[in-house]
Amino acid sequence: MVLKSAFKKTTMLIGLQFLVITSLFGQLANSFSGELIYTIKKIDVNNLQSGFGNDNPNTEEKLIIYAKDSLIKRVHFNSENGIQESIEHLSYGKKILLLSIDTVKYAVQLPTEQTNDQKHPDSTYKLSKKCFPKLAFAGVKGKPMLLSHPMLSNDLYIWFSKKIHPKYNAVYEQLSGLPLKYYIVSEKGLYLYELESLKRYDPPLSIFQIPMTTHILSLKDFINILENK
Repeated sequence: MVLKSAFKKTTMLIGLQFLVITSLFGQLANSFSGELIYTIKKIDVNNLQSGFGNDNPNTEEKLIIYAKDSLIKRVHFNSENGIQESIEHLSYGKKILLLSIDTVKYAVQLPTEQTNDQKHPDSTYKLSKKCFPKLAFAGVKGKPMLLSHPMLSNDLYIWFSKKIHPKYNAVYEQLSGLPLKYYIVSEKGLYLYELESLKRYDPPLSIFQIPMTTHILSLKDFINILENK
């Protein structure tokens, strides 16, 4: 009886260890620390409202994402309009916009009390499974899906990877992995985002910190400053 009991305990212990290792492996497989760079191209105005955005074909535009645990920094670079930055703490649901106006730097805290629609990506995008060749972007193999949107006349192909969690670039509500090639529809037109570079490393914490000379304001106070200028 003692031997049977010891055997059962050993078997259960091995089983628990296997579950823990499997669970940790799954988390590590979906987590990401490092840098993602997407190229952005305006490919089609699609009869949307004109007079917005930049139609210059020579304009260089990129989205750079730095990730460290639950911290994310997004840098939107446009060779004509400059740089826009934001910092997010995913665990606490906090987001800060970094802006510069008349050489004065601001860190604008966005409200955490948001509606469900504001917490999730745009639900007007619809995705459906499609049998289509897998493609690799920046060395990452992606699965295809079909994208539809009320403002698009045709469905478009996108690719994503389940090996990296979608939270690092939450674009579509239904997507179960990191988008590698995707489209964004806005009043400015139709934009194509394609992963150009992926680097895994541990970014320094300073990337996600607010500079000392920056004025930290609530969104309401920042709007008041703009209205009084």
